[in-house]
Amino acid sequence: MKNKTVKILAGAVILFLLMLASWLFLQKKTTAPPLEKAATPALNMLTTEFTYSVVEKGQKRKSTAVIRRKGDVYLFNSTETAAGKKKVVVAATLNPDYETLDWKLNNPEKNIKVTAKRVNDRIILTGAFDKKENNRKEIGIDGRKWLQIYQLGLMKFALNGKKDESFEFWTLNPDDPGSAMVLFANQKGAQAIEVNGEKTAADSLKIGLAGLLSVFWSGDYWFRLSDGIFIKAKVSGDIFVELKGEQAKERGTARPAPKSAKK
Repeated sequence: MKNKTVKILAGAVILFLLMLASWLFLQKKTTAPPLEKAATPALNMLTTEFTYSVVEKGQKRKSTAVIRRKGDVYLFNSTETAAGKKKVVVAATLNPDYETLDWKLNNPEKNIKVTAKRVNDRIILTGAFDKKENNRKEIGIDGRKWLQIYQLGLMKFALNGKKDESFEFWTLNPDDPGSAMVLFANQKGAQAIEVNGEKTAADSLKIGLAGLLSVFWSGDYWFRLSDGIFIKAKVSGDIFVELKGEQAKERGTARPAPKSAKK
């Protein structure tokens, strides 16, 4: 009887070890490698051009952004075009951390042609806005960053922020430039997504109006892990944005931009 019991126990131990070995093998086979982030954003070329498709409630637009490095600042210029609409032009100067120093918007469809500049804890606006042709307004803010081009301004946070960490910043409403808003960005973590037909390793941020106002506007934004570049967004109001092309230039010579990190 004793020998029989020993044999049963030995068989149970062997079965358990076989099951454990099988489980460890499957874990090793099916667990995906971690998505690695770049240490810092990489806008290393003298000039970089990005082309995005924008779809809002079924209406398609094309947005082309050109970023040029000049000394210690970045010069940002973008043009958005849509069938039957006048083009919208944006220009901005950004510091080395991609914070906004000044910003210009020309939107003929909405009779907006405004220039904004930060002076300490004020944003000073001049031009056509708030239904006035020659308007001037000073908006008091605080020490938080002004990230008008937050698709660039949040690159470092996308790469270096910890999961569930939040960050708040100032921006002006492009549809109503006389109104300043505080937005938040919340780290959602790394994931593989499809961008322009390719699997791409990306970091996800939830961006929206800060505080209780977040229920009125927010969106999911993705930034490429290999260099921090903004590549995709899904925003309140049925707005979808996706990177469709990019071209980097150095010393005036075009060369292909780095490929998306495939997973």
